[in-house]
Amino acid sequence: MRKIYEWKERQKLLREYSFLRNLQEATDKETYLQMLQKEEERLLAEIEMIEERERKEYAGEYDLSRPLVPVMYEDERILLRRPEPEDREPFLQVKRQYAFSKTMFQRENYPDDLWKEHISEESLYYSITGKKNDKYIGYCGVKNLKKKVWEVAIELDGKYCHQGYGFLALGKYLENLAELSGRREFASRVEADNIASQKLMEKLGFQPYGLAEFLLHSEEDKREAEEEYLYLLDERYEKLAERFQVEPRKLLSHVLEYRLCM
Repeated sequence: MRKIYEWKERQKLLREYSFLRNLQEATDKETYLQMLQKEEERLLAEIEMIEERERKEYAGEYDLSRPLVPVMYEDERILLRRPEPEDREPFLQVKRQYAFSKTMFQRENYPDDLWKEHISEESLYYSITGKKNDKYIGYCGVKNLKKKVWEVAIELDGKYCHQGYGFLALGKYLENLAELSGRREFASRVEADNIASQKLMEKLGFQPYGLAEFLLHSEEDKREAEEEYLYLLDERYEKLAERFQVEPRKLLSHVLEYRLCM
């Protein structure tokens, strides 16, 4: 998905550059205003498309009265607890490890915005720490409680991957969350090239559900991105597409969606 992110950013810059060049070449005020109006209409159409997608996915109401517990789970290995102020820096280090663009962290408010989103009332994230030493291992939780189907996510510091922490933490999180909230269905979105996360979801009992939009929303952008990266399709993509019952090329412009019914 990193390639798609880079492609989208490149296309965005090219589109903006072309628009500005055409504005500069406008020979009269009427043409200039028409170009501005056309660009405004394009942007409004894109906003409406995104808002329509959100209307379908979001319920608009949520209740934290039961799920919000300070400690979700603990054993001799890990502690699943609500984020604390000292988690901010190790959390941001984890986000940097998996970021599509490292330069985003150079923006003045970007790290603060990430942390505020992480601890906001609309999300339900828990820090995963070592039981004995309280070392920050990563986090897992629900991205947005306003969604009709709660989507879970997990990220671990790279040095703790492939040691069973992800399976243990997210598995216990889901068990306890289902009991506390009464919810029985959960979603997870995974990139087509993230094999480790796909294996984790399947090990936890998640089943292929279909594809979901992520970075690309217009049909034109999806089609162009698929054409650009058709050369990436191989036997693994063919088998993955068969499991999700989609065209292989669609894996290049979407992410995989899994569902778990408990």
